[in-house]
Amino acid sequence: MASLDDALRDARQQEAAALVNLQDAERAATAHDVATIERQIGLLDKRVEVARAQRTDLEKVIAGLEARIEAEGGKGLADRAAVAREEADAAATNLARVTQEAETLKLLRDMLESARAETSRTFVGPVARRARRHIERLLPGANPGFGDDLGLASIARGGLGESCGDLSRGTQEQLAVLTRLAFADMLLEQGMPVSLILDDPLVYSYDTRLDLMTEILTEAATRMQIILLTCSDRAFRHLGNRISLTGDR
Repeated sequence: MASLDDALRDARQQEAAALVNLQDAERAATAHDVATIERQIGLLDKRVEVARAQRTDLEKVIAGLEARIEAEGGKGLADRAAVAREEADAAATNLARVTQEAETLKLLRDMLESARAETSRTFVGPVARRARRHIERLLPGANPGFGDDLGLASIARGGLGESCGDLSRGTQEQLAVLTRLAFADMLLEQGMPVSLILDDPLVYSYDTRLDLMTEILTEAATRMQIILLTCSDRAFRHLGNRISLTGDR
């Protein structure tokens, strides 16, 4: 039994360390704008093409000058050929530098995409499954879609997708609460319980939706700590363990 406890403790420590590493990777990923990197790569690729063309033109000039030197026996063409060779060498050096810069940016872009994919596998999928369970009660038949930033991006209903920004303010706030609840459920199931703190989360909800949301939160409160801060005493008067703060400002 002791060995099983030790193994479980080690597994949780490894999981916590993995979570920290992933969060570090997310912070590194969000520190860069992929769209900006893509534009930089495009500009560098163009510079590479120009540098290659310049080098090719200079090599043609050198070849022509060397041919004339051989045919005319000098006449100052040797100096011109030497200058052209120096320019060609400089063009080759510039080409190598620009090519290396472009490859570095491409590698950074690939690393960012890999980090985002890992984030999606580790968090987006599990959270989406748990969020779908709650959202089904609120919007039957709805399928949530999450973005790379772990935020709820869209809702699909009846085969049609809607951006969250197009939904009503009340629906947006309800989905935001359910998404946070899904994150808390995931961490709870992974042995890392958290307190869910909500600050006046349902101010735009009409009565039917408000009743349903408080029912969902009441059920969730049986498995995790939920702290709800609100100035709307009437809306949440039926919830237990209330603390009222009064006084003049």
